Amino acid sequence: MNENFVLTVDNVFSEIECNSIIEKFKKENLILSNNQNYYYFNIENKNDLPYIEKLYSVLNQYKNKYPEINLTSSFWDLNNLRLKCFKNGNSFSNWHSEHSFTASHRVLSLQIYLTEHNCGTEFYNNKTVLSKIGRVCIFPAYFTHTHRGQSCPENKDRYIITSYISFVGKGINEWVMHI
Repeated sequence: MNENFVLTVDNVFSEIECNSIIEKFKKENLILSNNQNYYYFNIENKNDLPYIEKLYSVLNQYKNKYPEINLTSSFWDLNNLRLKCFKNGNSFSNWHSEHSFTASHRVLSLQIYLTEHNCGTEFYNNKTVLSKIGRVCIFPAYFTHTHRGQSCPENKDRYIITSYISFVGKGINEWVMHI
């Protein structure tokens, strides 16, 4: 899928780093999602995520691999970081995209797989990115990349961090550029 504006980079985070991220946020109060499929914790300050600089490095790899994205705008940033825990075979199994009427500012979707299972993110075009410890996957937020989560066949808990790269600004004339 690497030619379909999907970038998958392995070993961005080590197993030790992934486990430390899981342990750090397991101590927080995880909230049961409205759809009852997963528990989550919103990471309010992206600098609270250990190793955040590694994500910006992967974003730069994306921009280098797909330079046409640089023609859209340079006013983007990483936002809405959320640690998710899918318990015993649960997943977000509804087909969806990250760009919608209420989230029209989303440009890219970012996923960090903290655990490894024989499942992953399934795209509507029958391609799948398997969860692998330390893997980061970035893809467009639009309908062209409609996807869903797969359930773990071994019924193990799965941990993932999701985020978006979105157009950002404090106001129409006061934009902030980070990437």
